[in-house]
Amino acid sequence: MEEVKNTTQRLESEIKELKDEAKNIATKDDIKQLLTKDKAKNIATKDDIKRLETIITGLGASLGVLSEDAFRQGVYEILKSEGVQVTKEILYNRTGEVYGDPSDVEYDLMVSDGQVLMVEITSAVKRGDLGILKKKREFYEKAKNRKINKIVLITPFIHDRYPEKLKAMALDMRIEIVNP
Repeated sequence: MEEVKNTTQRLESEIKELKDEAKNIATKDDIKQLLTKDKAKNIATKDDIKRLETIITGLGASLGVLSEDAFRQGVYEILKSEGVQVTKEILYNRTGEVYGDPSDVEYDLMVSDGQVLMVEITSAVKRGDLGILKKKREFYEKAKNRKINKIVLITPFIHDRYPEKLKAMALDMRIEIVNP
């Protein structure tokens, strides 16, 4: 009997909590009331939501760039202290073979024991990025007459339905993806 009494009290308590929470749920009548003429100005339109999404995306991208730069600088300082030569190079790609149009192409390089590593740090990677990295390597090797032994791509997020397959594709292209 005692167990039934305790269970009943617990259920009554949970029902009371659910009733309290239900007070915060909008009913159809509440929504109809919101749509009246004087309250309609408080409702966001699809355009308002799109603008907000654009602002949030822009802020996220800015924070992503700052985070990438901070992480890159920290890694490079550690490597320099261990005797690894770390350089940043910018080559002008007049013919547009890397990005499709004439543009600067930025390289973060590490040289250790004669091996050249190209390092890319990005907030997310997708399949199309692999082709661009391959083109960057080919352009550098042609322009500088110097081989890049490996590309190391550091990212917290792989934007692909099959991340393991993307990693395998990358390895076939001598691109190592490092992610959590």
